[in-house]
Amino acid sequence: MNFLNAAYQVLAQAGQPLHYSEIASRALAAGLLDTSGQTPEATMGSRLYVDTKRPGSRFRRGGRGVFALAPTQAGEIAERIDALNRHTCAELRHRLMSIPPDRFEALMGELLVALGFDEETVQITSYHSDGGIDVRGVLRAGGITKVNAAVQVKRWKRNVQAATVRDLRGSLKVHEQGIIITTSDFSSGACKEAQEPGKTHISLIDGEQLLDLLVEHGIGVTQEQHTLLSLDEEWWGDVAPEIKVPAISREPDQPVPPAVTYPLPVRLTTHGQTFEARMLDASGLMLYAGVEYNSPSRAGQVATGWKSCNGWAVWQYCHPETGEWRPIAELRGTHQT
Repeated sequence: MNFLNAAYQVLAQAGQPLHYSEIASRALAAGLLDTSGQTPEATMGSRLYVDTKRPGSRFRRGGRGVFALAPTQAGEIAERIDALNRHTCAELRHRLMSIPPDRFEALMGELLVALGFDEETVQITSYHSDGGIDVRGVLRAGGITKVNAAVQVKRWKRNVQAATVRDLRGSLKVHEQGIIITTSDFSSGACKEAQEPGKTHISLIDGEQLLDLLVEHGIGVTQEQHTLLSLDEEWWGDVAPEIKVPAISREPDQPVPPAVTYPLPVRLTTHGQTFEARMLDASGLMLYAGVEYNSPSRAGQVATGWKSCNGWAVWQYCHPETGEWRPIAELRGTHQT
């Protein structure tokens, strides 16, 4: 499992924001991550910081180093999409391991161009084996300077060791930087050797990073965007409160909401803060700070200061049987007292 999927599972189980070091620690303890890197906490933080800048990220920032799941009105749909994406990435990894060696190195050449290498300088060396330098080219660094780079690609299942890093460094020309790309991972010795003080730095791209880069730049995959419609709960709750929301019929295989007693204690956690309120009935009447609000969305706005809020998704109640904090949307329209 990659870092982002592991983070999603940890945060979903925790039900509250966590620092990226705690996310990494829990993921490792649960066996969700299988990495030999020396700094999984730093890698987790880096992946989350980058991902939150992307449209449609499953995560949001909640303070310095703290991350939470992004509130969504379509959590079930998002989970299905995530499952499909994981399947696609698994198939992408399989095909990377299956294509002919020369085609694999050509694919790496396409990736380097997408990363900023001058296309006319990218040269795939004569193919003999999977050893030695496979691609050479000139990288434009921020559009300011040019860096001569030599790239070695390792389509391996086993981890790349320190000896491979040393061998690449010994093959570099004067003023040339080295990059190793692998479908597997790097041993702790390889990571240490790559950053050895006083020696030419070697950049390392592991299998998870490789998949992320291919997806990000649309190499070997396509991305489809669809428009998802959802009701504006703020409008329906505040502008047209006289319209009663009917109970939503449930399919036979859907779980029945637990029996709860109103007023029901609920909470909203954001940016490391937790706001407590009471849900007075299943229609969404809320009591926050001694004031009644006719919708969870309005109560959420007042509590957080947000301009808009899907209160049914962000307020949570404690499931009486499992002890898990769940969205109050599960109770919407029920008639339990």
